[in-house]
Amino acid sequence: MKQAFYFYANPYQPRSQEAARSLAAVMARMGADIYAPPWLAALGTGTALEEDALFPPIRAIVALGGDGTLLRALPLSVKWGIPLMGVHTGTVGFLMPGNAQKPEETASLLLAKEYPIQRRPLLDIRWEDQRHLALNDVSLTRGEHPGVVEVTVLADDEMVFHAHGDGALISTPQGATAYAMAAGGPIVRPDTPCLLAVPVCARELLLRPAVLPLDARITLLAHGHERRRLQLAVDGQLLFPIQKETRVEVCTAPEQALLISPGPHTFFNTLRIKQQIWNQQEQE
Repeated sequence: MKQAFYFYANPYQPRSQEAARSLAAVMARMGADIYAPPWLAALGTGTALEEDALFPPIRAIVALGGDGTLLRALPLSVKWGIPLMGVHTGTVGFLMPGNAQKPEETASLLLAKEYPIQRRPLLDIRWEDQRHLALNDVSLTRGEHPGVVEVTVLADDEMVFHAHGDGALISTPQGATAYAMAAGGPIVRPDTPCLLAVPVCARELLLRPAVLPLDARITLLAHGHERRRLQLAVDGQLLFPIQKETRVEVCTAPEQALLISPGPHTFFNTLRIKQQIWNQQEQE
């Protein structure tokens, strides 16, 4: 029986779509069945299949693009319980272990009888009557508002901090090298069982990020009003304006992310490589 894979690409990035065609062609020659959303199939990648029609024989979802592409494909992976692999076509791609410039190597990994699957915790975010999942982080910040905002963070009903500044975020260990790191949070290996609470550009000089247990029940209190608006962001992909006092409840979700990626022993080496890329971009 042939192995089947579902391709997910960035619709706004031509090189992502070209990488999808190239990898799909290699995998098809190696005996795999390739499926893709109708718009991507129309561009020459695999057979058209709607996302709502996925079925268990799909062995993996392959997201081609940058980290944002993988984050947008994540809900599909979680919904169907299908492992997800990122194939990097951008400039950083920290979550993307696959290399679009080496399609044969990436195809061999995907078609192997066994490949490493990392189970990563997800944030379960409850706000008003909505529920969302996040692999990296959830943030309450000033968004486009130019002024100082206030955000209170509580863990198990105890106040962690009250921040005046750009806001605050809650991060998984997987997201420690994303927004949390840019905001001054610690570098955490992704398999470390913890959550991070990080103030963003707080004016309180002694306010520092906090490391919390993975099972902590966290509350974000948004002190917003018409003249001090905030923005709730889920993995930087879903954005919601907040113009009033509100509560956002965050805990570890019962679902987990299933990521096809190298083992944790490669984490710091990968981080060093990505930092070299970032530094080179800054010099250019």
